[in-house]
Amino acid sequence: MMPFQDPNGHYMRNGKLIQLTDGGRSKTHNDNVYLQGQLVIHPTKNWNIYAEAGMRIINENKQVNLNKIYEHSYEGDPVLLAFSGSYAPGATFARSIFSNTNFYTTSLYTDYVYETNGHYLKGLVGMNTEKHVFRNLNAQRSDVITELVPEIGAATGDDLIKEARYYDWATAGFFGRINYAYKERYLAEVNLRYDGSSRFLRDQRWNLFPSFSVGWNMARESFMEPASDWLTTLKPRASWGMLGNQNTEQYYPFYLTQKVSPNNGSWLMDGNRPTTAEVPGMVSSFLTWEKIYNTNIGLDFGLFNNRLNATAEYFIRKTKNMVGPPAEVGAILGTVLPNTNNAELDNRGWELQVNWRDRIGKVNYDIGFNLSDNRVKVVKYPNASKAIYDSNGNYAYYDGKILGEIWGFTTEGIAKSDAKMNAWLAQNDQSKIGTGWEAGNIMYKDLNNDGVVDKGSSTVDDPGDLRVIGNSNPRFRMGLSLGADWKGFDIQMFFQGVLKRDLWLNGPMFWGADGGEWQSLGFTQHLDYFRPENTTSIFGANIDAYYPVAYLGDKGDKNKEV
Repeated sequence: MMPFQDPNGHYMRNGKLIQLTDGGRSKTHNDNVYLQGQLVIHPTKNWNIYAEAGMRIINENKQVNLNKIYEHSYEGDPVLLAFSGSYAPGATFARSIFSNTNFYTTSLYTDYVYETNGHYLKGLVGMNTEKHVFRNLNAQRSDVITELVPEIGAATGDDLIKEARYYDWATAGFFGRINYAYKERYLAEVNLRYDGSSRFLRDQRWNLFPSFSVGWNMARESFMEPASDWLTTLKPRASWGMLGNQNTEQYYPFYLTQKVSPNNGSWLMDGNRPTTAEVPGMVSSFLTWEKIYNTNIGLDFGLFNNRLNATAEYFIRKTKNMVGPPAEVGAILGTVLPNTNNAELDNRGWELQVNWRDRIGKVNYDIGFNLSDNRVKVVKYPNASKAIYDSNGNYAYYDGKILGEIWGFTTEGIAKSDAKMNAWLAQNDQSKIGTGWEAGNIMYKDLNNDGVVDKGSSTVDDPGDLRVIGNSNPRFRMGLSLGADWKGFDIQMFFQGVLKRDLWLNGPMFWGADGGEWQSLGFTQHLDYFRPENTTSIFGANIDAYYPVAYLGDKGDKNKEV
């Protein structure tokens, strides 16, 4: 039975007041090294050659230890407490977690600029490489001699390698770019990349990624001269491009990998738990880059000698060949199918940014404001049944889903009496989602008018009484910046926020004593829970409560269905 906190902040177990002690500590030490260099050569006028190299090294050492945990009654009797179901009462250990991350980059490129009679032309070609190497070791030894020296070398128990990992990946790319402008009126840019990744098989490794953009500065045209006193920039523009994403979940998706877990067996051999190995799943020989197509349409304008500048933009971002789970197959296969490029997302949105810069006397000041919004829709995903939840109970993707959707029941509120609840149940049978309904419980609506409140098949086509009750993705992000300077003194302020967002709150911060004996807490607002007129609680009756009736244990889950 978990400890229960009374209104005075004391913990109780089996009717006795107890005190919990801190049983564990952790500390982390990081050593980070960043090096970057550049060599520039100018063979002739307007011709430049660049060579760049960078290195980032991150070493992390995290020490974790578990000390003996006691609960003390107010009579002074110490009792050892188990940290979790994996450890016996009084267990101790020292754990060291070492990780090393190395990231190397190189670039070699050259550009040339040619200008004549108002024409501007710039060409660039080059190549770049990236290499990422990661190592990790997580080792533990039990039975620490003294809590004053919580180190593996000062422990006498069994050794355990909890985790040992190594992986690396590399990319190489060749690129070219051409920029063109004519009298600062007509602007164009064309890019071409040819990238390869070690995460894919040789025949799927390389891909071509083009992009281009065009712009027209109308303010430079002769027919706009009458507005030249107040109009500085008026530039409609458009761009289209394709990029690749190689950051899939697996580093070696084309190799059969077998998970080996030391001392993980549920049986004993010679007095020890044996090491276990799992059967590897299937691999895909066709896994390749995710392709991201970006289309942007924008308008830039500047007024009053560029004191007022603004940008408005609308974008469409389509992610095709997105890596998703395999289609469902019968259990007779006996293993798991590999992820493949079988999904597609559609992300659309807009952005507005306005800036004003001016001065009052000797004080320069600036004001900036931005507002943006976007929504992401699943266009294609291998979920033929359109199940709302996956096998782990998490929200699943399905065709037509708007990312961030929150599914749940619609409520009528809290029943203030048993009579009210019984009258509600006569028209809205809630037996499919809970039992023992009484005063203080939530009344859920029967939206499909079948007389029963349930989740149906938990699919989009048969959701029962589930509905989309909100969306957790932020909408209408905004920012406001204010700044001023005077004689070398300056001040800058920045505000940002989200104008619309829905959240389904979980955990003890919202629900109170909801995290077990290790993470439970209680605030004053958590006392605003339902208590009937005939309550024996020291807090008195509270039939107009914010929270439903409080329970100890899982029985309270029926009052927060989603």
